[in-house]
Amino acid sequence: MSKKLPREIFPKIRHLFNRMTQIPRFLYKACGFIDEELDRPIIAIANSWQESGPGHIHLRNIAEAVKAGIRMAGGTPVEFNVIGPCSAFGSDFRYDLPQRDAIANSIEIQIKGGLTCKGLVCICTCDKSVPGMWMGAARVNLPTVFITGGSALPGKVRGETICFPPDSEILFKYLKDLGNNEISIEEFTEFFEDLEEHWLLSCGACPLLSTAETTQILTEALGLALPYSSMAFGAEKIRFAKKSGMQIVELVKQNLKFSKIVTTKSIENAIRVLNALGGGTNAVVHLLALAYNLKLSSIDLSLFDRFSRETPYLCAIEPNGPYSTIDFENAGGVPLLMRELKDFLHLDVLTVTGRTLGENLETFSFKNIEFNRNVITTIDQPFSPSGSIAVLWGNIAPQGAITRISVKRKSQFESFEGPAKCFNSAEDAIFGLLDGKVDSGDAVIVRYEGPRAAAMSEILSVVIAINFLGLEDIVIISDGRFSGASYGLIYIGHVAPEAYIGGPIALIRDGDLIKINIKDRTINVALSSEELENRSKSWKPPKMKKKKGVLAMWAQIAEQADKGAVLKSFI
Repeated sequence: MSKKLPREIFPKIRHLFNRMTQIPRFLYKACGFIDEELDRPIIAIANSWQESGPGHIHLRNIAEAVKAGIRMAGGTPVEFNVIGPCSAFGSDFRYDLPQRDAIANSIEIQIKGGLTCKGLVCICTCDKSVPGMWMGAARVNLPTVFITGGSALPGKVRGETICFPPDSEILFKYLKDLGNNEISIEEFTEFFEDLEEHWLLSCGACPLLSTAETTQILTEALGLALPYSSMAFGAEKIRFAKKSGMQIVELVKQNLKFSKIVTTKSIENAIRVLNALGGGTNAVVHLLALAYNLKLSSIDLSLFDRFSRETPYLCAIEPNGPYSTIDFENAGGVPLLMRELKDFLHLDVLTVTGRTLGENLETFSFKNIEFNRNVITTIDQPFSPSGSIAVLWGNIAPQGAITRISVKRKSQFESFEGPAKCFNSAEDAIFGLLDGKVDSGDAVIVRYEGPRAAAMSEILSVVIAINFLGLEDIVIISDGRFSGASYGLIYIGHVAPEAYIGGPIALIRDGDLIKINIKDRTINVALSSEELENRSKSWKPPKMKKKKGVLAMWAQIAEQADKGAVLKSFI
């Protein structure tokens, strides 16, 4: 005969089972936590710390400061790590976006599958870790605060400030001098060793508007980071980390979740800031991916283009101008830029301060800021009346393509007509350039680098090669991406649909006339629709570049660039 438990002990049993289900106390106690810690709000910390890149190596110290802030505010921190390789000098840029999505997946799996918590702090710096954490935080939808790693201090080599060595003018100068026998190999080696030793003076992201710095700035613009914190460095960054730790506990008390801060309006604000900033084009694909994860269908390429036409361009930061992101921070940073843009922004959006953007702008103090209007100009005297990102459409890109029109040689960005020179990979393009197959005035087509073919690879190497060779009036058109460090050329990426799935870019042949008009936002090949249709009948997709591993998975289920190049999800 079964025995019945006395009813008077039911509440105690229920209490004990609640303890087991709400927080896995058995597991936490096995890690050394005590009841006093477990009775407080558990705050997860996602950290991309690792030792193989300057943007990540200092994040362990930032995490310790965040933990101190959480404890001071009455919470208990629990840290976990995600991958964070720096691919700036990597051998295979096809792993960039899979890295972004792996970070997002890690946060989702860790929190939904194994870490019961009330809030989340994301610590990240570089070009895949920041948007990857945007996406992961969107999926778990907890109260969330970001603290980014900030900017590195740029060094000087032979009197020139160096923000990014592979695409620096001084490197091209020395290479050309070597090629012209004006310097010896010993002199070039001595210069190169100086470049290696002195280009950065601290940890942090490359101090120009690469994707890393662009997305850090946009994190603050989205309202996910405390004002002034995104570009802070040194002791100031540690103080912001402590404040971020304290603030996440407050957001948990208010139940101010990620989806209450990142809304259609806040992403629209970020698009405005991107255009006024002159940020890298990769930010477009990452903001689209964030909107995709939040099911915000009104965020599309047409919105980016409309806002670009309306929003003035205000910042002269590398590669658009002579200044670094450290100069940007010292000139007033994100708060000053957003104050200049206030008439274009949604001021009623919430931020992680617990206040609206409008309230933040009213309370910002600029007393200790030495305004440098050469870095951040005023709304009345913009560098350009329109923004830095242009979206092009035409028979080459029916679903759109992206270019940045704020780079240094602006005179090229009126219109272009020239013959196509076609290459079926970035590697083929490099060999073609070195073999002299490209002339000034050509349109270099670099295809089969899109999401399905190559995980939307970055083709910085082609830009560097053309700059090094000194070719003029070149346009590069690709279904891949371009580094935020790219400059000096008309480069048009994110062409959709991509070549691998039969997009029109796959049908272009050497000698076809390419016509581009930036003002009219058009990109076309001078072929009739009948000719394109006839060519498509004989086109066949190439063999898959990767037959196993994560790149093979991407080849099966990646969305196109205009959808953020995310893996097709069933969110």
